[in-house]
Formats: sequence, C-alpha cells, structure tokens
Amino acid sequence: MKKALIILLTIIGLAACTEKMRIDTQDGAQLVGVSASITDEYKKHEVILSRTEPFYGGQPDMISDAIVYVIDGADTIWYEESEKPGYYYSQNEFAGETHHQYFLSIYLTDEDGEQHYYAQSTMNENVDHIDSIYIKQWAFNALVLDDYLGVYPRFRLTDNPQTYYMARLRINNELIGGDTLTECELFEGMGFAGIEVNDPLWISLLGETPIYALNQRDSLEVLHTGDTVTLDLWSIPGEYALYISKIAANTGTNPMMGTPSNVNTNIGPEGKAVGFFHASSLRQCSVIY
Repeated sequence: MKKALIILLTIIGLAACTEKMRIDTQDGAQLVGVSASITDEYKKHEVILSRTEPFYGGQPDMISDAIVYVIDGADTIWYEESEKPGYYYSQNEFAGETHHQYFLSIYLTDEDGEQHYYAQSTMNENVDHIDSIYIKQWAFNALVLDDYLGVYPRFRLTDNPQTYYMARLRINNELIGGDTLTECELFEGMGFAGIEVNDPLWISLLGETPIYALNQRDSLEVLHTGDTVTLDLWSIPGEYALYISKIAANTGTNPMMGTPSNVNTNIGPEGKAVGFFHASSLRQCSVIY
C-alpha cells in the first residue's frame, strides 16, 4: 500500500510540472540550405539560399552574392539575385522539358574560401491530363472520415509504375498551406501503370480513392457553394517524395515527439548542405463546388 501511495504521489507531482523545459541540444556545423526547382511552367524559375540555424534559432540567414546557374544539355541558364536577399531567379523565362536532366551549380565565398554546391534532377513523365475531379465525403473502402471532404480525381497513370505524384489543392486560386510542403499529399500507382484512377476497374480492384482531404472544421479549408477547387498534380522524383515524407515526419519543435531521422538531400557535397533540387512537371484540373 505504501509503495502504491508513493507511485501515486509521484504521478501527481509529474502532472503538476507545467514549467517549460529547454533541452540543451548539441548544434552541428552551420550548413547551406537550398530550395530549388525546374518545372514545365513557362516562367522565371527560383533558387532560394540560406544557412541553417540552431534548433531554437529564429529566421535563417539568407545567402547573397552567390553565382547560380543551371545546365540543360549545351545550354547554361543563369540566375540573378532579386531584391529579396537569398532569392535568385532565372534571367529569362523558360519551361522545363520532360526527360531533360538539369544540373544546378552554386558558387559562394565564405571564411574558408570559394565553395561549390551542386545537384542534378531529371524531369519525369506526368499524366497526359486530369479528366475530372469530384468532391464528396472522404471515404476509402470501409474507412470514413467525418468532417472531411475527399477530392477524387480521374486520370490515367503513366506507363511507369514507379511514378510518384504530389498533389496540392487551391481554393479560389489560394494554395492551401501556402508554400509549405507539409500541406501536400503524395500518391503513387500502387504498382499499376497505364490504368485509369477511379474508373470502374480501379474501384473494383482498389476501391474509390481520394487523393486529398479537406478539413471542414478548418476555416481555411471549408468549401462553400460556388468555390473553385483546383488540383495541382505534380510528377516528382522518388528521392523528392522521400524528402517530403521525412519533412512531414520531422515537423514541429518538440524534440520529445515524433521519430527522429535525418532528412535526405540531393545537394552536394555530402554533409555540407541540406534541401533539395527537383525537376517536376505539372497538370491541373478545376471544378466549381
């Protein structure tokens, strides 16, 4: 009885501890952070450069005065820094092309002299087009989510069963969650290729499949009659899909929660940089709710 009382008092004491804890984390070397992409949209493409911060750090230090360019076969695409420090844009508008391999190079100078960072990515095939999207209560086989609407697309998968897709959603042209990757959904063909998602054959084999969920308790995601809903469907490299998954798994500032793991990167040299450079193609479809 006395032992049980001690345990009970200990539990009560722990429950009463409301003071915030600050864990003394061991900071590693400051690395260069790179966020860069090439798409098949005709526009000026972007490269963002910064330096990593300690665990409890604030805004990252942006990197200015870097030399940035992308090589596409025999062509060199030069970038220039904008008025916003650390943000570089291609000097001319262009659209990336499927099956092209793009090589990113970044040169900058720090206290150790000139540094070179690099990455490469190939733009994969995307679906030809999205036939349609329909919206109804989120359900997948026997699983039903109350207060959520599901976005169900119809499109034919590519002939490559290893194609990865990233779905983003816009309501009245406002991207849900802004530019953060935590608001995207990943999708793959479950080993299938060249068949129509959510047609009768697909449904008979796998069930009617939503590609995105809208939380109807979240004011930013609630749909109203007359809203325009746009699905952005990207074909992305498998490494980038893994990167997005690990970003989502490591989101938050509580080191006691989640599964700790290192987020992968394709930026070299190894151990000197974080982030990702990817080439991706885009398909879109809109519907009035």
